[in-house]
Order: sequence, then C-alpha cells, then structure tokens
Amino acid sequence: MIGTQSYSNNQQNTAIRLCLLFLISTCIFTPLTTLAQDPPIREDRIAIQNAHDFYYSQEYSKAVEAYEALLETPLRQHSTDAIRMNLGQAHAKLGDDALALQNFYAVIDDNPNGSYANQAVHRIGTLFRDRYQYKEAIARCRQLASKYQKTQTAAIARYLIAQYTFADGGHDEAIENYRSFLNDFPTSPYRNSALNSLVRLYRIRHRYTDAENLIQDEIRRKPEDINLMEQLADLYKAQRKYDEAASLYRAALNHNPKNSDILKKLGELYAERGEQELAAEQWAKIVQDDPDQAYRYQQLGSIYTSHQMYEKAVEAYETAITLNPKSAQFYNRLADVYKIQGQIDMTVDTYLRALSVVDIGYSGRDVLVQNMAEIYEGAQQARLFEGVIDRLRGMLLTDSRNPSLVLSLAEVYFYSGNLDLALKNFRMLHQLYSADRGRILEKYAQILERNKNPKAADFYRAVAELFPNMHLAWTAQMKLVRFYERWGRWEDALAVLTNMTQRSNQPAAQLRLGEVWLRGIRDAEAALQIYQKLANQPLPINQATQVQIGIATCYILQGKSDVAERTLRPIADGNSNFKAEAQKLIGDARLLRGDIQAGIAAYKRVLDIAMSNPLSNDSLDRIVLVQSNSDYSNEPLKRYLEALRSDLSGETDEALQLCQKTMKEYPTALIVDDLWLLIGEIHQREARYSDAIAAFQQVAAVEGSPIAAEAAAKIADIYRWHLNELEKARETYSALIQNYPESVIVAYARQQLDALGKESK
Repeated sequence: MIGTQSYSNNQQNTAIRLCLLFLISTCIFTPLTTLAQDPPIREDRIAIQNAHDFYYSQEYSKAVEAYEALLETPLRQHSTDAIRMNLGQAHAKLGDDALALQNFYAVIDDNPNGSYANQAVHRIGTLFRDRYQYKEAIARCRQLASKYQKTQTAAIARYLIAQYTFADGGHDEAIENYRSFLNDFPTSPYRNSALNSLVRLYRIRHRYTDAENLIQDEIRRKPEDINLMEQLADLYKAQRKYDEAASLYRAALNHNPKNSDILKKLGELYAERGEQELAAEQWAKIVQDDPDQAYRYQQLGSIYTSHQMYEKAVEAYETAITLNPKSAQFYNRLADVYKIQGQIDMTVDTYLRALSVVDIGYSGRDVLVQNMAEIYEGAQQARLFEGVIDRLRGMLLTDSRNPSLVLSLAEVYFYSGNLDLALKNFRMLHQLYSADRGRILEKYAQILERNKNPKAADFYRAVAELFPNMHLAWTAQMKLVRFYERWGRWEDALAVLTNMTQRSNQPAAQLRLGEVWLRGIRDAEAALQIYQKLANQPLPINQATQVQIGIATCYILQGKSDVAERTLRPIADGNSNFKAEAQKLIGDARLLRGDIQAGIAAYKRVLDIAMSNPLSNDSLDRIVLVQSNSDYSNEPLKRYLEALRSDLSGETDEALQLCQKTMKEYPTALIVDDLWLLIGEIHQREARYSDAIAAFQQVAAVEGSPIAAEAAAKIADIYRWHLNELEKARETYSALIQNYPESVIVAYARQQLDALGKESK
C-alpha cells in the first residue's frame, strides 16, 4: 500500500510539473495584447444620434459641426466610417465638393475592401454624375481603380466607369469597359448587372451575334439558369426569330412552369405572330395552377389591358376582387380599364364599390377618392363630385354607421373644396372609428398647410380637441403655432402656446412661447421673463443653450449689448451646435449699438464657423450692407440700424419716423433703398398692404439697386398671399424674371409661377 501510494504521489507531482511548464510556456508565447487588452471604446451614443438627427432633418451645417466634433472623440471603426460617409454627404449638400471627397477618400483608404468603401466609391461617382459631369466621374473612378488595384474598390470603380460611359453615350467604349470588367472581376457581385448592360449595348449597336455568343457562353457555365434562357429568348424575339425564342421560353418553363413573366412573354410572342388563341392559352396558365390567388388574376388583368383586351381584363379583375374584396388596388385597376374606354359612370361605380367595402387603413384605400378627383378638372370635376356626394349620402341612409362611407364623404368634400363639411364628417368619423388615433385628420391638415390654406388651422385645432390626451394633440398644437407664425398671426400663436404652457410645463412649448413674444409680438421684456424662468429649471444641454441665446437676444433689444455678449461668449467659443448662432448674435449686438467694425469682425467669424447656411448668409448680408452704405461717415447707416433696433423691439412708429427722418436729411444716401425696404416690411407686417406695396415700389423702380429684385418679389407675394390678386401676382413674378435675369430670386419667382399655373388648372 505504501509503495503504491508513493508511486501515485510521484505521478501527481510529475503531472503538476508538466502543467506548470505548459502554463509557463503558454504565458511566454501569449501576446501581451491578450494579457492586457485595451479597454473597450466607449462612444457617446447620444451625441452620435443627435448628429444623425441633424443630418436626416437636412440641417446639414449643424450636422457637419456635430460630426466633426465626434471625429475628435473615441469611436469604433464602423462608427467612424458611417460618420465620414454622412459628413461627406452633408458637405456635398452644402456645395463643398473638396471636403465631401476628402471624407469619401478617407473611408476608402481605411479599408478598400470594406462595405463602406463600396458606398464611398458610389458617392464619389454620384457627386459628378448627378450634374451630368460624366467625364469627371469617369476620371475619378479611373484614379481609384489604378490606386487600389485588385480590391473591391477597383472592381466597383471599373464597373462604374462602364456605367458612366454608357450613360454618356459612348456605347462602343462602354462595351469594351464592360468586357474588361467581366474578364478581370469574374466573381464580382456586379457581374450580372454588367452582363445585362453589355447585352443591352450589343442590341443597341445591332451586334446580335456578339450578344448571342455572350449569353451562350454564360449558359455553358450555368446550363440550368432560366434567367439566361429568358434573356437569350428575348434576344431572339427582338430579331423576330420566333421559333428559337419560343423553344427557349418553353425550355425555361420546363424548369419553372409557374414563372408568370415567361408565360407572359411567350403569350406576347404568339400575339405578335397573330396567334391569339395560343397567346390566351399561355396567359391563362398564369392563374391555372393558382386559381385561388388574387394577385395572379391581377397579373392577367394587366396583360389583357396592355393588349387592349378590355372585356377579358374586366373579367380578370372582377375575379381578383371576388377572391379579395377588400383590396383597393384591384378596384383601382378595374376603374382604370373603364376610364381608358371612356366609361366614366362605370369608373365612378367601381370607386364607390371600393369605398363601401374597403376598410380604413387598407393599403391603397387613401388614394381612391384622389384618383376619382383626377378623372376631370374644373366644372366637370365639380359636377362629378356633386353626383358622388349625393350617392354617398344615399348609401349612408341605409348604412349610417359605416366609417368607411363617412370617411369617403369627408374626403370627397375635401377634394371638392368644401372644407367645412369635410371637417364635420371627419369629426363624425372620430365617433364611429375608435381605431382612428388622429392620423387621418392630421394628414389632411398637413395637405392644407402645404398649400398655405388658412383652413389648416381649423383642422389642427380639431386634432387637438378630439385627441386631447395624446401626444398627437401636442404636436398638432405646435404645428398650429408654426402655421400661425407663417401667416403672421402672432396673437393666435400666443393664445395657443399660453394655453399649452398652462396645462403642461413642456420646455419646448415654453421656448416657443418666448420666441413668439420676442420675434412676433416683439416684447423683449415678456420674452425675457419666460427665458429666465426656464433658466432656473434643469434642462437638456441643447434647450439650456437655447434659453441663454433667447436671454441674450432680449438683452440686445433692450440695449444691454455688453451683458448680451458676456452671455453669448461661452457658447460662441464652445463646440455646441449653437456656436455659429451665438457668434452671429454677437455681431448683431455690436452692430446695433453702432460699433460697426467690431460687428463686421464678429460676422466674419461666423463665416469661418459655417460657410453655407442661413446664419452665414445673414452675416454676409450684414457685411455687404455695411460695406455698401458707408457714405456720409456712416451716419445714415447708423440711423438705419437704430430704426432696425426700434422695429425689432416693437417700437414700429418710432422705426418709421426714424426712416422718414433719415431719408429727409440724407435723400441721396446709399442706404435709402434699405430704408424703403424696412418701411415696406413694417407696413406689410401691420397689414397695411397698399402702403407696403408703395414702399417696395420705391425700391423696385431704382435701376441697378441690388435689392430691387427682392422688393419686386415682396410685391408679388403680397398680391398672391394677402390680397388674393393672382393675376397681378403672376404679372409681377413674370416681370421680375424678365427684369432681373441674373438675380438668385428668379428661381423663387419661377417656382411661384409654376405653383400659380397648377392652382389655376
């Protein structure tokens, strides 16, 4: 026993020594990185999301600032690449090609075989392709293909070279580019696309033999590929080689007898040969194996319609409707068939059938009335709607609690222009359709808002009234405030916000209330009280910064520019998204107190912070204003600035008197045009439209005035939006385009003329 135990102990000791030796050797040869790994990177996910929010909200200048700040922080490679891609896109949107390209190239340099490199190559090409600068796009891609040979970047670049050459009309060169791409990158995921493009080019150049050889080579590699069989059959069909094409279509169908695309093409082949029965036989097979699938009958109906076989098309769509009676799409297609034939009564009947059975929320239901509205225009449309309204009301007599019919009636009233009755029925819908959470009414409020229809206010108010305990009510009220602001109805905006803030202490609503007092009512003292109360509350950093900016703006208008600048300086010197805004306000503070050169210096800093956004544009305008009006030792300019501050402070009578007094004392001063423009803006805001037009005409009549086009646009806008004199508005926009062809405002005038043209129709 003792000997056995000793032997066992020796075994144990030997095993322990071997384990220790193994552990020591493992430690010796284990890389230090595995013994002391770097701590995981901790990204600021909130800051990343905020930057993305700016980008997707199309606030590109703010996105640029946020992304550039993030690139100075710890980031994972995936995040770095995603940020650089969006940063490049943002620079491109702002017109800074050099910085856009710099970011895209950086992504490629990091990993030319990565997925983000793939996107970056496309973005580089797209930057120039979208401007039809194909040669520049091709040159950039050639550089990438040369620098990153035998990488995914090179493959994409070579593929795009062929694409852009094709798009630029260089068909023979594109053929060679596609051929070399296919040879050099046989496993590229773009191979099939390149192959299809090459076949298409061969057909364009009537090189049918080359196309046939190319496809047959591919078929030898993949003999079971029905897509290749179909493509070769298409090629034969295009050359009217019907027997060869039919043989290939049938071969493809042997592999996949339910392929509706091939059945359709084989039927079309027979139809082209005049063999209608054989064509119908092939098309019938589309539904033969799936007789209970409604979408198959939809496919069949589409084929019959395209071949003007309308009776069969109607039959197919009716079968689809029988199988799925709540599909709005089938009714829309059936109505199209009747519309093509000019059978308007049957068209309307079809839409009404759909409206009575297709439940709210089903796909396509929301466009039924809209499609019906497009049958006619003008007086014919009005008569059509009258008849539809009568029929819907009759249907409601027997089915009064059908929410789909109530919604239909509301929509018909809406599109016919009877907005009061439309809203009445939308309110009724709320009582009948409990699933409605206000989105339907909000949708129509947004349509009215986009069309600048004052009735949008009634619709937004109804949303807030009918859905008071939902977040939707809050957003509807905020949209209502925005709508009132756009129309200069500041007292109405104030009333809504006051009610909102009394019911709930939402900082966003409080901030907006301060804005209305400050920029709408022009009462800096009332605004300051709002902001100071907010300053004592715990707020997110963005809202806290907005509060400080609001307080500083109030100080500026109260003549406390030094206090304002002390409030703004930490923001302007920091790295927040409000850096440029704070710097611009510092410029305003200095300029309005008469320190002109210091104001200019502050505005120039804004241009350094943000090259192209509304703040930098405003700063540039102020710089130009000063530099263009420095006569009489700046005295008229200082008077103008004093009038401007009075206007911004709500002292409009004093501002008008200062303007008149300055023009009387300095009738030949360069600032006179700007004084008239300010007078016109004050009169317009006070709804004295005749006086406003007269003031703007003083500017528009001055030959060579840099702001004459702006004054003309303001006159046209008054005619359009305030006086509803659309013909005068049209004449004024047209004269602006003719008289100031080089002005940037011409684009705006053309846009308004286009909109007026559509409205008149």
